[in-house]
This record gives sequence, C-alpha cells and structure tokens, in this order.
Amino acid sequence: MMTNRFRSRWWRGLLLDGVPDVLSLLAAQGEVSKEGLAHLARWSATGATQESDEVRRCEHEADAARRVLLEALQAALSTPVDQEDLYVLSERLDRVVNAAKNTVREAEVLGWQPDQHAMAMGAALAEGTDALVAGLGMLRHDLTGAGRQADAATSAVRHVEHRYREAMTGLLTVDVRSALAAQDLYRRYVQMGEHVVAVSDRLWYAVLRGA
Repeated sequence: MMTNRFRSRWWRGLLLDGVPDVLSLLAAQGEVSKEGLAHLARWSATGATQESDEVRRCEHEADAARRVLLEALQAALSTPVDQEDLYVLSERLDRVVNAAKNTVREAEVLGWQPDQHAMAMGAALAEGTDALVAGLGMLRHDLTGAGRQADAATSAVRHVEHRYREAMTGLLTVDVRSALAAQDLYRRYVQMGEHVVAVSDRLWYAVLRGA
C-alpha cells in the first residue's frame, strides 16, 4: 500500500519536464480505485470498520489522483489517447469508487451488516475493477488486450445482477425494516456494477478509436 507522501512524489514524477504522462496518471487513479474496491470486497465479507475506513481513504486518494490527471490534460499539447476519452474514463471510474464509499457510509447509518449476498457481490465488483484497471494499463501498447479486459470486467459484474435477484427473494422472509435497509444496500451494489460497465463501454470506445 502506498503512503500519501509516496503517492504525491509518484504523481509529480509523472509530470516531470513538462510532458505529462497522462496514461500513467489514469493508471494511477485506477490503482487507487482498485484498492478501494478490494477493501469494499473485504468489508462486504467481514463488516469490519477498518475496511470501511480504507474504502473512504481510497476514495479521497482517487479524487486527488483525478485532479492531477485533469491538470495534466489541461497542460498537455497532445495525448496518446483522445483527451475526451481520458476524461470520460476518469470520470466514470470516479463514480465507481464514490459509490463504494457511499455504500459503506449508508450501511453504517442504517446499522446494516453485510451478508453472504453482499460478500458475493463485493467480490464480483472487485474482480471487475481489477480487469478494468488492467485494461487501462494496456491502452498504450495492447489495444486488443484492453478490449478483452473491458469484456472481462463486464462479465464479472454480471454476477452482481444475478446475486441481487437471489438476495431480493430472500428478503421475503425477514421483517420489513430489515428488508428495506437490505434492499437499498443491495441496489447500491447493482449501481456500482452499472458504473463498472459504463467504464468498460468507454474503454472499448477508446480501443476502437485507437485501432
């Protein structure tokens, strides 16, 4: 795990000599986002406060990484991938980790503890985000591989929808208050899956434009 100080030096290093390495900056945002979803998956399996705190930390660091990327895009005279694609990829990736933070926050407010359904959905989301970040890292040198990773991300988070339907069926046997809280949290997992698919779609668009 990188410290904030190390991340700061790392990002500055990517901006040396006035030639911002925007793909590396996007990858840096992706790595922090991937870390956040890994903590979400562990929180979904354990309900540990330490993991929810780590989700929040990663969300803040991902915001900082995105700001650095946007500054670099503003300064860059040209980029290896279209600036609009880089901007949209960054913005959609930001939605994923923001949704993760909002999920743990709402769970705490409602006093809801993740269950086996949340564990399965959290694991699928982490897997999908891993594939996304791998695909972002391939934009420079392997467009075909980036497309495959986009497909892998979409495939992974489809399991969230399947588990959501199973989870909703199980709510018929619990009290109304608990059912409403669980329903809201389950839907947040589905929303995160939709955000992952949105990044995947834009990654494919960037692949097609670069081919």
